[in-house]
Amino acid sequence: MNLETLKTTCTMLEEQVLELETLNDELLEKERQWDAWRSTLEEEKSQAERRTREVQRLLDTEKQNRLRAEQRSSESRQAVEQAVKEHKAEILALQQALKDQKLKAESLADTLNDLEKKHAMLEMNARSLQQKLESERDLKQRLLEEQEKLQQQMDAQKTHIFRLTQGLQDALDQTDLLKTERTDLEYQLENIQAVYSHEKVKMEGTITQQTKLIDFLQSQAHGGSKKKKGLFGRRREDLLAAMAAQAQAQGQNQGQASPVPPIQPVPLQYSDMKAALDKERTRCSELEDALQKMRAELRSLREEALQYKDHGNSANPASARQQMIMSAIVKSPEHQQGPTNLPPASSGRRKETATPEEYSRRLKDSQRDRERERERVVHHNTPHRFTVGLNMRAAKCTVCLDTVHFGRQAATCLATCGMSSDCSLHLSEGLCRDKGSSPGQQLKEASGHMHLEGWMKQPRNGKRGQGWERKYMVLDGTKVSIYEIEPREDSVKPLEEFDLCLSDGEVVVHGAVGASELPNTAKSDVPYVLKLESRCHAPCWPGQSMYFMAPSFPDKQRWVAVMESVVAAGRASREKAEADAKLLGNSLLKLEGDDRLDINCTLPLTDQIVLVGSEEGLYGLNVIKNSLTHIPGLGSVFQIHVVKEQEKLLMIVGDERALCLVEIKRVKQSLAQSHLPSQSELAPYIFETVKGCHLFAAGRIDNGPCICAAMPNKITILRYNDNLNKYCIRKEIETLEPCSCIHLTSYSIIIGTNKFYEIEMKQFVLEEFLDKNDVSLASAVFAASSHSFPIAIMQVAGSMQKEEYLLCFHEFGVFVDTYGRRSRTEDIKWSRLPLSFAYREPYLFVTYFNSLDVIEVQGHASLGPTVLAHLDIPNPRYLGPAISSGAIYLASSYQNKLRVICCKGSLIRESGELQRTGSSRGSPSKRGPPTYTEHISKRLSSGPGSHDGLHREPSTPHRYREGRTEFRRDKSPARPLDREKSPGRVLDSRRERSPGRFGDSTRLHAGSVRTQLAPVNKVWDQSSV
Repeated sequence: MNLETLKTTCTMLEEQVLELETLNDELLEKERQWDAWRSTLEEEKSQAERRTREVQRLLDTEKQNRLRAEQRSSESRQAVEQAVKEHKAEILALQQALKDQKLKAESLADTLNDLEKKHAMLEMNARSLQQKLESERDLKQRLLEEQEKLQQQMDAQKTHIFRLTQGLQDALDQTDLLKTERTDLEYQLENIQAVYSHEKVKMEGTITQQTKLIDFLQSQAHGGSKKKKGLFGRRREDLLAAMAAQAQAQGQNQGQASPVPPIQPVPLQYSDMKAALDKERTRCSELEDALQKMRAELRSLREEALQYKDHGNSANPASARQQMIMSAIVKSPEHQQGPTNLPPASSGRRKETATPEEYSRRLKDSQRDRERERERVVHHNTPHRFTVGLNMRAAKCTVCLDTVHFGRQAATCLATCGMSSDCSLHLSEGLCRDKGSSPGQQLKEASGHMHLEGWMKQPRNGKRGQGWERKYMVLDGTKVSIYEIEPREDSVKPLEEFDLCLSDGEVVVHGAVGASELPNTAKSDVPYVLKLESRCHAPCWPGQSMYFMAPSFPDKQRWVAVMESVVAAGRASREKAEADAKLLGNSLLKLEGDDRLDINCTLPLTDQIVLVGSEEGLYGLNVIKNSLTHIPGLGSVFQIHVVKEQEKLLMIVGDERALCLVEIKRVKQSLAQSHLPSQSELAPYIFETVKGCHLFAAGRIDNGPCICAAMPNKITILRYNDNLNKYCIRKEIETLEPCSCIHLTSYSIIIGTNKFYEIEMKQFVLEEFLDKNDVSLASAVFAASSHSFPIAIMQVAGSMQKEEYLLCFHEFGVFVDTYGRRSRTEDIKWSRLPLSFAYREPYLFVTYFNSLDVIEVQGHASLGPTVLAHLDIPNPRYLGPAISSGAIYLASSYQNKLRVICCKGSLIRESGELQRTGSSRGSPSKRGPPTYTEHISKRLSSGPGSHDGLHREPSTPHRYREGRTEFRRDKSPARPLDREKSPGRVLDSRRERSPGRFGDSTRLHAGSVRTQLAPVNKVWDQSSV
C-alpha cells in the first residue's frame, strides 16, 4: 500500500517535474523575449533622447533666429521709414521733372512733325536713288563683261609681250656682243692714236732740225765765198745727203721705239722755207707763253695747297692727306695744254702705266713700292675705260653723289686710270677744288673760316613744282645766304639765310634727293639737286628743307663737300659721342697696311671661331687666341650660310661667283691643321649650272630644303633630292632686272627686282606680292612702278604672332601681311638715301654713305614713339648678324685701315635719351668733343705714336664681348699675326681683278637678306679690352 502510494507519489512527482520543466522552458522563452523587448525599448529610448536633444538644439536655434529676425525687422522698419522719406522727396523731384518733360514733349512733338515732313521728302529721294542704283548696277554689269573681254585681250597681249621680251633679250645679247667688239675697236683706235701722236711729235722734231739745217746752209751759202754762191746754186744731191745724215743722227738719239719714215724731199724755194720758219717761231713763242702761265698757276696752287695743309692740321685731319696729294696732282698732264709740254721721260711713263694689270701686279710687291708708284701714277694721262656690269656692293656715285644700289647695272672704270682706289678718290675730290673748273665759284679757307660762293638754282617762291630760278648763294663760315644778284656791295641784303650749325638741332646735307621729292622736275635735272635739311630737337618746332640745283656736277660736289665739312665740324656733343660709343661697342677686328682684307661677310661658326669671307679668300678668326688663319682652297668669298640639316656651308666663291657646298667638318679640320707646314685644301662641291650668282637664300619650304639663287637675268630654284642626295634645279625664271633681295617663307619665295614678286612653289607661278586692291598701298605701288625700287624684305613678326613683313624701298618702308596687304597705317621714311638694310629683332639697321640709323620696330600693341639712334661711321658696310641678340657686325673703312665693329641695337633708348639731354644742355658757344668720324680719322692719320689710343674703347653696361684683334705692321712682340708663318696669306692679283669689283667700295654681299644665324651659346665679355 505504501509502495503503491509511493509509486503514485513518485508518478505525480514526475509529472509535476515534467510540468515544472515545461513551465521553466516557457519562462526561459519569455525571459528571452523580454530581454529582446528591453533592448528594443532601450534603443527606442536612446533614439528618443537623441531626437529630444536635436529638437532642443533646433529650438535654441529657432530662438536665436527669432531674435535676429526681430532685430532685422526693426532695422528694416527703420529702413522702410527712411525709404519712404526718400521716396516722397523723389516723388516731388519727379513731379517737377515731369512738368519739365511735358514742356519738352510739346517742343519735341513740334520737331517730330517737322522731321516727318523731312522723312517723307527723304523717302522720295531714296526711291529716286534706288532707281539710279539699279541703272548703275546694270552699267557695272556691262563694265564687268567688258573687263572680262579686256582681261582676255590683256592675257593675249602678255603672251605676245613675253615672246617680244624673249626676242628683245636675244637682241640685247647681240647688242652686248657688238658693244664688246666696239670697245675692243675703241681700244685699238686709242692705241693707234697714241702711236700717231708719238710719231707726230717725232716728225715735228725732225722738221725743226731740218729747218735749222736749211738756215745753216743758207747762212753758209750767203757768206761762205766771194762768189756769193746762192743756195740754189748748190748741188741738190749734197743738200739731200746732209739732210738725210741729220735725220739719221736724230733717229739714233731718239732710240729704236718706232721706225723713222723716209724723209720726203723738201722744196727748196726760199720764200716757203722762210714762211715755215716764221710759223714755227710763232708757235714756239705761244708755247713759251703757255709754259710761263702754267708755271705761275703751279706756284699759286702750291701756295694754296700749303694753306689747305696748315688748316687741315688744325681743323680737319682727314683732309690733310688729300691736300698734300693736290700739290702733286697739279703737275698732271690734265692741267697742261698738250703733249708738247711733257718732259722727254713722259712718253716712257705713259708706256709703263698703259696696262692696268701690270700696274696692279707691281702694287703687290711692297708698301714702299706702292707709295712710290702712287705718287708717280698721279701724273697720269690714261683715258677712262668704262665697263657696264653688275654692281656687287652698294656705293656712292662719285659724279652725281647718288646711290648705286646692290644688284644694279653700273658703268665703272675697272683700272681706275692706272691708279689705286684711294688715290682715285682723292683725285676726284681734288679736281672739284680746281679754280679753272668753275670760274663762277670762289673758295677761301684760311684760319678755319670757310667761304664759298656761286650761282645756283632754287625752287621759285620756295615751293617745289613751280620751276627753278637763278640765285646767288654764299657760304660764309657756318651761314648760307641767298641773294637775288651777286652781292658786290655790303648794302645788298640776303633774301634768305640758313645756319648750318644749330644749337638746338642738327643740319643734314643730302648730296642726292629722290625723284618723289621733286615730282615736277625733269628727271635729267634731279641728279644736279642737293638738299639742306634742319631738324630741331624740340618736337613742337617744325624742320626746314631747302633745295638747290647746281649748274654742273663738279660744282655740286664742291658745295656738298664744303657744307658737309662745316656741318661735321659743328656737330659735336659729348653725350652723343658717348651714346654712339655704347652703341658701337668694341672692335672685333682691325686691319691696316698690307694686313688689310677686303671683307665681305662674317659668320660665327663655333663659340671661338668666326668665319670671315673676303676678297682674298676664307679666313677663320679665333677670338680667344686673337689669331687670323687662312683656309686654303677657296677664292673670293661673297656670302656664307649654314645648312644645319646637312652640316655644310653654302657659299658664293671664286672669280665666277659660283655657288658651292663645303662640309663644316672639313673647315674645322683645316683650322686645326693650320700650324702644319702643308694643309689640305678644301674640296667644295660646285654647282656648275649656277655661276655668276650674286645673291642666294636657303631654307625649308614644304618641309624640304630649298635654295633660291639670283643671277643677273634669272632666278634659279633648287630642291634637295633625297634619292640622289643632292640639290637639283626645279625652275628657272627670267627677270627683267637683277634680283636685289630674297626671302623664303614656309610655302613660297618672295623676291625683289623692279617690283616685289611672290613665287608659289606648287606650280611656280610668279605674281606681284603687293595687293593692288588695297587702296592704302596705291602710293607704294605707284612709287615702285615709277621711281622707287625694292632693296630688302624682312620678316618682323615671328610664327607666334601674325606674320608680318617689312618691304624696304629706295625711299620708304611699308609693313604688309602674308597677303601683301598693309598691316600698319604708318610708313617708315629714311633720313637719307640708304645703302643696305639689316634686321635683328626688334631693331632695323639702315646704312648710309657715312652713317648708320638704328630703328626699333615695335609691335602692334605698343603705343610708344619709334626710337631711333643715328651714328656717324665712315663707309659702313653690313657683314652679318652678331653673336649677341639685336646686334650686327659692320665694316668701316677709312684711308688704308679697316675696322669690324659690333653695333648693338639694345642701347638705342639710352642713346636717344642722352642725345635729347645733350641737346638741351648744349651751348652754341661751346664746342664739344669730336664726333666718331672725326675721332677715328684723327687717330688713323696721327702716326705710329697714337696706336695706344686705339685700345681704349668705351665700355658698355651690358657685358657682351665680341672679341678684339689688332694687326700692326710693325715687328713688336705683341703682334698676334705673323705673315711669314700664315699659310696661304700671299696676296695675288685676284684682289684687284675679281669680277664685279668696281673700285674700293663698289661691291656689297647679300647683307640685307641673309638668313639669320643660329645663336652661339658662349657669351663673351665685351668690355674687357
